[in-house]
Amino acid sequence: MASGKNRRTEEENREFNQDWTESFAFICNTDGLPTCLICHETLAYNKKSNLERHFTTKHTRFADKYPTGDARKKAVEELQKKQQQQQQSSSMLRNWVQSSNNVNLERFTV
Repeated sequence: MASGKNRRTEEENREFNQDWTESFAFICNTDGLPTCLICHETLAYNKKSNLERHFTTKHTRFADKYPTGDARKKAVEELQKKQQQQQQSSSMLRNWVQSSNNVNLERFTV
């Protein structure tokens, strides 16, 4: 039996590689974790093999429709734009809900 130390993934200091965005359609979310632009699933670690496995097993149609190169680059850019628009609209909604909650709290205090 081997008596080696167990590795901890937190200690590996893995960082998101920007090349993975075009290759596998992933972006880095606010928590520093990779998020798929196609299905919005978040993976636990910044590991190329995990991103590649997710992309090749779950998004084969996307890979076939947009082979590597300019076609995939344009498709990923469109997905990124949609993601940004969704984030903006959800933050606007959060702000609106928060402001309406503030108005209701003020009504109760009066």
